[in-house]
Amino acid sequence: MEYIKWGIIGCGNVVEKKSGPAFNSVPNSSICAVMRRNITKAEESAKKLGAKKWYDNIDELLADDEINAIYIATPPGLHFEQAIKCCKAKKPTYIEKPFARNYQEAMEITRMFEEEKIPLYVAHYRRALPRFIKIKEILQSGEIGEVCEVDFRLNRKYNYDEIHNTWLYNTELSGGGKFYDIAPHSIDIMVYLLGNFTEIHGIAANNNKEYEVEDVVVMSFKTDKGVLGTTNFNSLALDKKDEMIIYGTKGKIKFSIHGSDPIVIVTDEEEKNIDISNPKIIQEYMVKDVVNSLITGEHLNVCTAKEALETYRIMDMVLDEYYNGRDKDFWNKVDDWNKNYKKQ
Repeated sequence: MEYIKWGIIGCGNVVEKKSGPAFNSVPNSSICAVMRRNITKAEESAKKLGAKKWYDNIDELLADDEINAIYIATPPGLHFEQAIKCCKAKKPTYIEKPFARNYQEAMEITRMFEEEKIPLYVAHYRRALPRFIKIKEILQSGEIGEVCEVDFRLNRKYNYDEIHNTWLYNTELSGGGKFYDIAPHSIDIMVYLLGNFTEIHGIAANNNKEYEVEDVVVMSFKTDKGVLGTTNFNSLALDKKDEMIIYGTKGKIKFSIHGSDPIVIVTDEEEKNIDISNPKIIQEYMVKDVVNSLITGEHLNVCTAKEALETYRIMDMVLDEYYNGRDKDFWNKVDDWNKNYKKQ
């Protein structure tokens, strides 16, 4: 490949504004076609993103020989079937987070692409952002000493419209609650910075009768580098909060994962701030690296499907007891979910 012509499957407002423009802004890449179930909306999205073709059928999109890579941006409940079709069509694929509804689906998708030797990437794009590359450099430099502990809290406010007017709380499409939607970014950065998790202890709960899914999740863990950690995710909080603190033997570093607050480094000698803003098109750096990977074979800061699996293993272990198992079709077994963790 010398130039990547993308076909996009699924193209709502988030894609049109947040990720889609990146496929046109990076070198050797452009959007060739858009597929949506509604042909009128497909045409509208295609024109907004500068694509010359649009489809309302995935098979027709995949049969287009001009398209040599696919971006799947549909709800995760559709990812498994769509990814398998991309694999059978021999199209390299970049798939949105959450990768799939559970670890089992994610493993199966990964296995099929590996067997066919077709590149597959997951949109854990924060690991390609300059701020997290810099944080990793700081940790590796020893500036705060040997890393020994981490603490992370993410608060999100109750959102009536999100609960009642989106697919996010429909487990068959989403794979879980707000935690399952947003935690892939948080946990992927923890894995990227601190290593794979060797011990995981978690508990999830539901505190709102408007839905059945989890809305508060607490987790403790140990990584293969010996780092101990705690995390708290609350989607019913009064305030928004996004703070990660990594403690070393000589200092600490504080930053936000989902925002762009300054990075704060504290040691015995000094306290300093490093301000690294995020790009206007948030996925631009990751898309650039994926395109480069497809053309040159260099992986740089991409997140391959195999690398992404750790995040979904972790989330399934944390949510397993709440859902009374996270195996196939758990989304159809609401009556079997653990009532001990639901507000009565």
